[in-house]
Amino acid sequence: MTSISLFELLSPIFHKRLLKREKAVRAFARESLFLGLDAAATEEASKVMGSLLRIGKPISALDVLISGIAIANGADTIVTSDGDFQTIQKVANIEVLLI
Repeated sequence: MTSISLFELLSPIFHKRLLKREKAVRAFARESLFLGLDAAATEEASKVMGSLLRIGKPISALDVLISGIAIANGADTIVTSDGDFQTIQKVANIEVLLI
């Protein structure tokens, strides 16, 4: 899990005050290995965004940052329910498994 992914999970929880969901997300986060946004991940994300812009398919910067973190850390696959990652798969060397 990336710190950006946790941000995306917690933001609606705090917005809508979903206390039960917050407990579940925090329990999941405690058991997760966190990958952060460092210089290597930032460079990979920049490459992805540049490629997306060249083909006229810009997407959420948060999703691009998540993909950069995954690529920089040697991930083979991103497991997500977010269809934007299928667009990323078109320009980056990473598989996407939609759930």
